[in-house]
Amino acid sequence: MSLPRRYDRQFRPRFSRLHLDRDLRWVVPLSVRYVVAITGERFAGKSVALAYLTEKHGFEVYSLATTLRELAVEFGVPLEPRHRLQDLGDELRTEHRDPAYLARLTLRKIHRDHLDHRARAEAPRRIAVGSFKRLEEVRLFEALDRFRQLNIFASRKVRLERALDSGIMAQELMHLSPPPALDMATFKRHIERRDRMGNDNPWTDGYGQAVAEVTSAKSAKTISNRGRLADLATALDGEISDLDEQHSAFSG
Repeated sequence: MSLPRRYDRQFRPRFSRLHLDRDLRWVVPLSVRYVVAITGERFAGKSVALAYLTEKHGFEVYSLATTLRELAVEFGVPLEPRHRLQDLGDELRTEHRDPAYLARLTLRKIHRDHLDHRARAEAPRRIAVGSFKRLEEVRLFEALDRFRQLNIFASRKVRLERALDSGIMAQELMHLSPPPALDMATFKRHIERRDRMGNDNPWTDGYGQAVAEVTSAKSAKTISNRGRLADLATALDGEISDLDEQHSAFSG
């Protein structure tokens, strides 16, 4: 019979607000085995990679997009069409004069969960984070001791095919009048350009999306996802095996 956990059947400290301290990361180190950032352009396969890390390798997954959606609900901002959320993200980074604002909130959430006495404590966790839109967001997580950026790559042609096959491209552009042709020119103008280089809004200049800088980071390890999902899984397995071996001392 296994021993009970340390805090089983104990009262939660209702008045503790330590996990809300914005400077907590400098006071209490984040005790995780390592953190992986999954980056890439739209329809490259980031969501598939994150799902695989969760299902096959037991990673805990966090997303800057989830943080943004939670804020959108709080502020009453519609979640559709997609550009509403993109605008909100740009505006929040601008308002706080912090290009890594959403990453900072997400990292704070990870710290809060880490300090929750109900969290699993058997061994240091492995964490994967997605939805990076600016290089400063990656740099914030890169300051952690054990971190790796994995950039998922697929050609524009492959990404267009996925956008069409999934129906997401048509859904995202249905608000435009007249509806544009679902072709490469439209993909580059309405899907790819905003994600890679922002929306040319002078008020949010310097704080808008800039995925092109994220994917070109020299420290990133690029994984090709042009073909079969099995090939992507094999590549991810190799990276995780390498990280597990490199950080085996933190396995508990």
